[in-house]
Amino acid sequence: MAKSGDNQLEQSSIIKDAIDNLRECNEAQIGREVLRLVEASKAAQKSRADQQQETLQALSRRLQAARTRVEASKAQREQQSHSETMRKLDSERQATGEAIAGQEQRQHELKRQIEELEARVAELDATDIEREELSDVSVLRLQFMRGLLNPLTDRETGLISKARSVTAAEACVVSVDDSMPAQQMATRLWDLCSA
Repeated sequence: MAKSGDNQLEQSSIIKDAIDNLRECNEAQIGREVLRLVEASKAAQKSRADQQQETLQALSRRLQAARTRVEASKAQREQQSHSETMRKLDSERQATGEAIAGQEQRQHELKRQIEELEARVAELDATDIEREELSDVSVLRLQFMRGLLNPLTDRETGLISKARSVTAAEACVVSVDDSMPAQQMATRLWDLCSA
């Protein structure tokens, strides 16, 4: 907008100069001078328009180059983002696979230990303690103790919660307390049986 105002001022100045020259010269010379000034004005305007067109084209090329760089950068970021996502997914898949393999190995180890313990329990159940190398006194005491104490299981849990003691004089029920040490419980039961 400012340039067209400058052009109008310039043209106005040229026309004023032309009018001043017309008053001083003859008509033919005045006409040629006006024609020359008009042609000079047109040439100046064309030169400015060409410069503005070149500037506009240069700006357009710079804008297009900037757009191309932005699109290439965006595509590159998307490609990097996709690659990074795939790398993370592969890493997570590998970590999950390793965790699963570790859990399966642990499960197999626990199964093996359970089988070993079940075999040991079966072996111990099959062993007749009374026929092993115990003295006759120990066997007699064991048989006596088995006859004097009857374990009572809890119907809900299936665990031994009480023991019934039978003596010649009376029968009593003794509560089994998990917090009581085994030696103390054995002493208490022996005292009840021998009383």
